Amino acid sequence: MRWMQGILLPAALLLALSASAFAADDGTEIDCKKTNLTFESPGFTVKCTDYSRSSISLSELNAASQTYVLFAMSEVDITFLQAYSKRVLGGTRIYIHRRSLESELENSFSFKFADWGDEPDIGDFEVKHVTVTFESGEPSECVAFRKLGARRYEGVAGLTAGFACSANGRDHAVDALKHFAAQQE
Repeated sequence: MRWMQGILLPAALLLALSASAFAADDGTEIDCKKTNLTFESPGFTVKCTDYSRSSISLSELNAASQTYVLFAMSEVDITFLQAYSKRVLGGTRIYIHRRSLESELENSFSFKFADWGDEPDIGDFEVKHVTVTFESGEPSECVAFRKLGARRYEGVAGLTAGFACSANGRDHAVDALKHFAAQQE
């Protein structure tokens, strides 16, 4: 997973963890209460993983990254939600490159995203419907979402993004997103 792709220095130096780096680093399972991601909904099992780095050094600049991933699954509703939060800590000239919701998810996941379309915002989250094709080759009707943090230079200091899908239809995915969005800071 390319969770940190898109963090840039003004001189276009890339401070990023590639997909292969995350494949080698499975992260550390963490109690979701210790993260900025919250999801409590009856029938859902929730797991959080920490991919943070306490020290990133680029030339004369030092910073840290805080990256959390939340995965919530309801086997009863056949619905899941996957969200991630990434933040830049320290390093005042380091920021996350601001890009479209489509680009953010397509560069963070290896799944195939297609048929993007606008949906009404939910809370502070920009929302789009999308068809996601997973490794199984079976397309799923999903909703993608993103909330940007404070502006920082030419980008943002942090963001939360992800998608929700349900085998019972997009309405179930939207309901899961509504529960998620209502619980975020």
